[in-house]
Amino acid sequence: MDKITELMLQLLRCSLNGQRPQLSDISTDDWEKLYWLSRKHGVVTIIFDVIEKLPEAQKPQGDIALSWELSAERTRFHYNHQSVVLQSLRQKADEAGIGLILIKGMSLAKLYPRPDSRACGDIDVYFPNNYQKGNEILGNPDATLDGKHTEIVFEGVTIENHLHFLDLNYLSQRKAEEYIINSLKDASPEGYLPPMGNLVYLLMHTVCHLTAKVKLPLRNILDWGIFLRSHQDQLDPVECHKVMRHIHMDEAFNILTLISGEFIGTDLSRYIDQNKIIEKDVKKIRNLILNKDYLPPVPKELKGLKRIKARYNRRSQRRWLYRYLPSSAWERFISIIKQSN
Repeated sequence: MDKITELMLQLLRCSLNGQRPQLSDISTDDWEKLYWLSRKHGVVTIIFDVIEKLPEAQKPQGDIALSWELSAERTRFHYNHQSVVLQSLRQKADEAGIGLILIKGMSLAKLYPRPDSRACGDIDVYFPNNYQKGNEILGNPDATLDGKHTEIVFEGVTIENHLHFLDLNYLSQRKAEEYIINSLKDASPEGYLPPMGNLVYLLMHTVCHLTAKVKLPLRNILDWGIFLRSHQDQLDPVECHKVMRHIHMDEAFNILTLISGEFIGTDLSRYIDQNKIIEKDVKKIRNLILNKDYLPPVPKELKGLKRIKARYNRRSQRRWLYRYLPSSAWERFISIIKQSN
């Protein structure tokens, strides 16, 4: 791991744990490299929370200091605007007599030391048993379903209205979806998934980045660790593993929890079955996240057997990942055939 990546993780841990970093002199060039790396991973403002508390002599200076400040200001402005829009949407849902469940980014930001430092791209919502009514409230009753949700711009913010929580391509995903739906009876009055339902949802959502694109953003890993840390009194490790075995995601639960605990600087070992940790895979997934070592997509112009072969070869390069994905070997084979037609 290079020194800029190590510095980024050090400052992230300090920010997420309210600690003051022990820094040597950092050159302007290193501050600039750190800025662009942090921006690449979507954590500029979280790190800026620590920078603001440094002695003046240790802070970045000149143009790069301005870049940090402007990026943080944009993140916070966007978050605060989204919060106003979310309140407006909740009010419309209340007036229509339907519930609204907030999921993903905006629902997790409240768990961070400073919620408006957690960058959020859009707002993800679920209207229980009222998907179509939700589209109407959002102002586009004829919106086209794209996979598991529609995307509608509401008061200047993109809202993803979910018909389903997850893609339902594989048995594990369908089992997880059923579990989440059943958990809604225990949703909070404020409109959040209950801890165990959210545990299943967040784990599957995080792993889906590995499944679909072999892309697992650092921010998703931070979310996972912070969620577990924030709900330690409500999540029984034995029950967690029981549910994870039911949806065939125990290995993914272990390895992502280990890596997220490392990244946020929190001991999450109470959740981890060390006997199921494969150390070489920990290193590989850590590198995938930090280095964004993604495979190029299969060219769209390839058709028929050539496309099938290209997709098979691409997946073969990441064969070691299969044990962590929500799909069996047969389901993956069928998926290659379907997506090649």
